[in-house]
Amino acid sequence: MMGTRSRFGMAIAGLAFGLMALLGVALPASASPGQVVKMPVAGAQFTCTDGTTFTAVSGDAVFLFHESADAQGGDHVTGTVAPSNVTLTHSSDNLLYHLGGASWFGGNTTAGGAQNFTDTEHFQILGPSGGPVGSVSIVAHATVNANGTLTISFERDTGTCQPPQD
Repeated sequence: MMGTRSRFGMAIAGLAFGLMALLGVALPASASPGQVVKMPVAGAQFTCTDGTTFTAVSGDAVFLFHESADAQGGDHVTGTVAPSNVTLTHSSDNLLYHLGGASWFGGNTTAGGAQNFTDTEHFQILGPSGGPVGSVSIVAHATVNANGTLTISFERDTGTCQPPQD
């Protein structure tokens, strides 16, 4: 069964399909197929295995999306999300922390309806001295055949914190 984080990653891939369709309609023919979107992250929380949280107080998430279609009617999407100048506070002190790393997701849908999506999330929460104090490290994948049956689903989470759910 897919965990909450896998469903979140797969939902982001689905959202990317929708965003690219909307953005693609408004783009002139000469525009690049990729899109960059910056979103503020203040308020986003990383919940850690020790019960504490890191909360973003400033910075942005920078999203890079690319969507394409092939000659057989399939759709393909990839996206990368990276923090930009993200600072965090910790639930147990008043110090400032920083976030590094990235998330990548990608997937394909064939004209016949088969789908496969992969989500990777690798972030380091860096303490005031610059050393790592927490991490997000998740790889998730799902494959659905043309009949709509989930045939492959896995998630590997080796981090000490979970990414924000929104």
